[in-house]
Amino acid sequence: MHCSSSLPRSASTSSTSTRRVTGSTIPPSPTSSTTELTSRIAPPFSPSSRASNPPPFSMPPPPTPLGQSPAVFERVILQGARNMVSASLAVGTVKAFIYTSSSSVVHDNVSDLLGADETWPVLDWPRQKRHYTLMKAKAETEILALNRNNETGMLTASIRPSSVFGERDFTQLGKIVESIRQGKGRWQMGDGKNVYSFTYVANTVNGHVLAALKLLEAHGKPPLADDIKVEGEAFNITNDEDWLVWDYQRAVAEHIGLPVKKEDVMVIPEWVALFIASLAEWITWAVTLGKGRPVMTWDAIRFVTIDRTLKCEKAKKRLGYKPRGGMQEGLERATRWFLEGKL
Repeated sequence: MHCSSSLPRSASTSSTSTRRVTGSTIPPSPTSSTTELTSRIAPPFSPSSRASNPPPFSMPPPPTPLGQSPAVFERVILQGARNMVSASLAVGTVKAFIYTSSSSVVHDNVSDLLGADETWPVLDWPRQKRHYTLMKAKAETEILALNRNNETGMLTASIRPSSVFGERDFTQLGKIVESIRQGKGRWQMGDGKNVYSFTYVANTVNGHVLAALKLLEAHGKPPLADDIKVEGEAFNITNDEDWLVWDYQRAVAEHIGLPVKKEDVMVIPEWVALFIASLAEWITWAVTLGKGRPVMTWDAIRFVTIDRTLKCEKAKKRLGYKPRGGMQEGLERATRWFLEGKL
């Protein structure tokens, strides 16, 4: 797994650049280094790369949460997080560590989630059955508990984005684009009334930057009051603009030039879709002796037929967070990347 860190230029393997997208200047890309996340100590973070005033460190999310074994999730997510923490402490001068968590840590991924905020409890087994989410939750808990409780005084915080989409997104948006191009854009599972909180990737990045700035400002000072502090806290980040799930998919279809007319939508009742998915799972299990995974799964169908909304008031109040651009702008930018032949 590759990770990106705003390291001093002397410890970096790439340079900065400035790009323009739809008339607005995108800030220079941070310098970055690549390393194997499951390694014990990554070379770019060895003591020889210490700097007197290094920027904060932000740990990126792992690959797709689906289709991996529990052992892979534990090695990449949990052990990977521990390795990055150890590496940051080994440098000795890292002041702020931002963990990229997931909004799913408070969600069982099968029931409706409406208006969830950071006061909701983080779920553990057996309420949480997804190993991906269990490992994200465990890593987040360990990292937040580490705040100030370490030999260097490093401060920590966690960002919980919800249903992230954007350029180079092959986990969610890329699969939707591919499905639409295959002529599946008119299919709808369920009544289409379920609502989601989505997050354009640039807003997720903005949340990380704002949290890092707050931690750097607080480093070396007494803790702030509990109702305004950022250190040791988790923050939901969304576009603050909830959408119907299937409106989102049809907006993608329109942006890539394959619009779906309302009268052309083919609705499959939720119970029918779940039955077919369950049948496909059983057949695949029997044919592959438990080693295969069908294209359509019960979890996947359930996930696109539930409500899933979150509040980001805490981020707005404590980080000064405000979405930069709405859903339509984010979709226009993201789908343009795919239209340019990147997929």
